[in-house]
Amino acid sequence: MTIPPQLGSHSRRHFLRGTGACLALPFLETLARADAPSTTRRFVCVANPFGMIADAFFPTETGLGAALPANLSAFDSLRGKFTVFSNLDHGMGGGHSGTHAFLSGVRVQEAAAMPNGNVTLDQFLGVATAGRTRFPVLNTSAGSDNGGSCELSWTRSGVLVPAIQTVSGVFRKLFLEEGADQAAARSQRYDRQGSILDAVQAQADAMNKRLSKRDQTKMDQYFTSVREVELAIQQEQQWIHRPRPKIDVAEPKDGPVTQQLPILFDLITLALETDSTHVATIEVPGGFDAKGVGLEPKGYHAYSHHGKEPTLMTGMRKIEKYQMDHLARFVQKLDERGLLESTQVLFGSGMGDGSAHTNSNLPVLLAGGSHRHVTHAVMPAEKGQRVRLCNLYLAMAQQFGVETERFGQSTGTLNTFGA
Repeated sequence: MTIPPQLGSHSRRHFLRGTGACLALPFLETLARADAPSTTRRFVCVANPFGMIADAFFPTETGLGAALPANLSAFDSLRGKFTVFSNLDHGMGGGHSGTHAFLSGVRVQEAAAMPNGNVTLDQFLGVATAGRTRFPVLNTSAGSDNGGSCELSWTRSGVLVPAIQTVSGVFRKLFLEEGADQAAARSQRYDRQGSILDAVQAQADAMNKRLSKRDQTKMDQYFTSVREVELAIQQEQQWIHRPRPKIDVAEPKDGPVTQQLPILFDLITLALETDSTHVATIEVPGGFDAKGVGLEPKGYHAYSHHGKEPTLMTGMRKIEKYQMDHLARFVQKLDERGLLESTQVLFGSGMGDGSAHTNSNLPVLLAGGSHRHVTHAVMPAEKGQRVRLCNLYLAMAQQFGVETERFGQSTGTLNTFGA
């Protein structure tokens, strides 16, 4: 019996074949799920507060075969799976005070004038996955932010989202079950809370009639934020009594950044693999222990203020190479576990040059996803032609599956390397 071409391995119908015979099977849900293409999309952002030394991060050549600088040597085996972008930024200054806008493109003081405030890309994408995972967004740090903070993640209402700063805390959140009494108490607390907006809706409607159009817009934005919080609580409530995934890994011990960072990358890999979350952030904090990479124990911030002094620059390069080596290891592990094509991994900083305190030409590397990567893509450097970093974020959000035509200060979709 000849099987029609349309009934190949990706058909909804399945067949048993042998010795010239073919038996059509009934519709089986398990096999249908196996045939269906995965629609899971994931996003991880890794960031530091002090930028990167330009000649150690940006290739001098363009295209897929571009020679890599020393600090990106670990990415050589990943060609075709990552892109470094030159000349992308948010068109703003402010030095350290501008770093908090890295993942949003909007400074806190400008948020009120924006439709989505200064919401960061992780929180923006987390809304799209809410309810599908235990944690819509998992915000983590490899240690204390003493000495400099990324201030990486912000909600639409302008609230800084704190990162979990210990690997033991991340592990417990992901994999340790909550006690029965704790779960019951939390469930009762949610039940008592009900809906705040439903309770005050009549008063809110009456107040709205007396407000100016501008104030009505502000109230709409405020109520939207409250609804989002209520929705998040409802979605969290449904996970209270669902068991956490079981893994054969012991709880890790906390330590300095150089000890915690590789462990944190492994925990985030497990979080993605177990579908505990589809969106995560990892901060490399200002508390980075230089001694852990064999340097004189000056602070990370002190090394970033190198002023082109050779010894300090050498130390800064070593700190940065440590970060990039472990980032490459993380990307490689995602690739080996079949997660990289569905996971967009963004690395960067809101600081371009930590010594000069500039926020232009930010160090940006994107790996994974289904983008057609080119190793090094150079955007226009001329003032009137520069491309906003938010244009890349918009392309990433669209590939993530969010139907939107704008993100932050975007002016269009960056499509240099396609999607």
